[in-house]
Amino acid sequence: MENTASNAATDTDGWSNGWAGDPGELVYGLDLSRFADGDGDGFGDFAGAIEHLEYVASLGVTWIWLLPFYPSARRDNGYDVDDHVAVDSRFGDVDALRAFLARAHELGMRVLIDAVLHHTSDRHAWFLAAREDPHGRAGRFFVWSDDDSVEQGDHPMFPGEDDHVWKFEERAGKYYHHQFYEFQPDLNATDPDVFEEIVRVLSFWLEVGVDGFRIDAALLIVQGKGRPDTDVADGEFFDRLRARLREVRHDVALIAEADESPELMASLVERGRFEAVIDFTLNNSVVLALTRGEARPIREALRRLDDNIPPVARLNFLHNADEIDLQQLSEDERKEAFEHFAPEPDMLIYGRGIRRGWAPMMQPAQRVRMTVSLLYALPGVPLLLAGQELGVGDDLGVEGRGAARTTMQWDDARWGGFTTADASPLTLPAQADGPFGWPAVNVRAQEADPGSLLSLVRRISAVRREKNADAGGWTAVDVGQPQVLALQRDGLITLHNLSGDAVDVTLDGDYDSALSEQWDGRTLGAYGFAWLSA
Repeated sequence: MENTASNAATDTDGWSNGWAGDPGELVYGLDLSRFADGDGDGFGDFAGAIEHLEYVASLGVTWIWLLPFYPSARRDNGYDVDDHVAVDSRFGDVDALRAFLARAHELGMRVLIDAVLHHTSDRHAWFLAAREDPHGRAGRFFVWSDDDSVEQGDHPMFPGEDDHVWKFEERAGKYYHHQFYEFQPDLNATDPDVFEEIVRVLSFWLEVGVDGFRIDAALLIVQGKGRPDTDVADGEFFDRLRARLREVRHDVALIAEADESPELMASLVERGRFEAVIDFTLNNSVVLALTRGEARPIREALRRLDDNIPPVARLNFLHNADEIDLQQLSEDERKEAFEHFAPEPDMLIYGRGIRRGWAPMMQPAQRVRMTVSLLYALPGVPLLLAGQELGVGDDLGVEGRGAARTTMQWDDARWGGFTTADASPLTLPAQADGPFGWPAVNVRAQEADPGSLLSLVRRISAVRREKNADAGGWTAVDVGQPQVLALQRDGLITLHNLSGDAVDVTLDGDYDSALSEQWDGRTLGAYGFAWLSA
């Protein structure tokens, strides 16, 4: 059994707040609007979520990531923020958030909230003031131009839905820059007043009691916005931000979301600027490896990542709250993945992504189970989105990125127990029936079934804690089969067969199975996996 990859980097200077300090660290992404409706209005809220926090804790979750809960028209799932220091009344109020935080902390979980600092909505007070005086203090919060000419490299985020980056504002008589949708004007990070407002916003939520932030579109905040002198040095900007926030809470955790290469992301974790980055590189490589049924793309990605970002500073995911964005693959690699996992045109989006849900895309069921195990085994900290522990589905009849945004399926009652309302507009039509609908896939049924995906998730979490399988220290090893990803540390080895063929595996030494499927001690069956200890 020959080593084929270097040991993962383990330098954790700057991680003094306990981030990823415990074996079995797990982040759980929670879209409040779709999780649980406590007041019966068809819209999820803090009251409903509080009732289910014991369930979340039972998964082994150590951190909850709350998607945006700010006042919003929700044209972009809440990322079109109308007010950064308020709670949308549909979710409750600040006291409801405090109650949520108190219960989560009581159950041993800390809470990150989404900080949307790259842009506002076009209904935000900052933008309404700016359009009245684009040359004044308020106007400098945004990026304006007398024309809509596009600089090289400046491209829209959602081609086919919004093909422009400049929008004319009649009251201002100028164009404003928007990297995302036209209703999301970009903030001007070069303006000192914008920086002070960012500090004020984040300080407000720290004083409410949150434990940290997922910084949305982190690198885009500081990168140029279509005109000269609109970029700032990311290191300096985030060093200053970290220092100011530590004055409010010394152990604040910051997570960066940015779909960039490890080489570009490395600066974000230098000097403890961020605790971690969300790892799109490994996600893309996992999809490519599963497309080919071989481990090489994952091993190569791990080598690049280990050279740039410590495993403790990487969040791994299977499917985030949007599409599966494969922009880090080459055009040929993307085409290969599309042909395998998204052969129909309505499964694709933006020319770079797949809008299917993970469980439908990964069929057969054994491959779904293997990939969930793989998520927990990869070097780094796993990130699970609510419902993925059940294997929820999608609805390709829904337009855009919303096709895989399902409401939580708690039981087989109407609307899957998500709400008692007569109507549930956020529930996808396909959730009512079919192989992934709530009659077949729900928490109550899976809790009663020891062979369910939910039961497997809980067993894997328990094994990770029992075996002290934390984020770092893993080495990729060769077990004689290119289809198998084998990772080893401290007497523990994990095996994952990425192919639909059974293979014989060569191991040095004797191992006992802590958890396995399709494994007999020598042969790893189709999409089989094993957690073995010496």
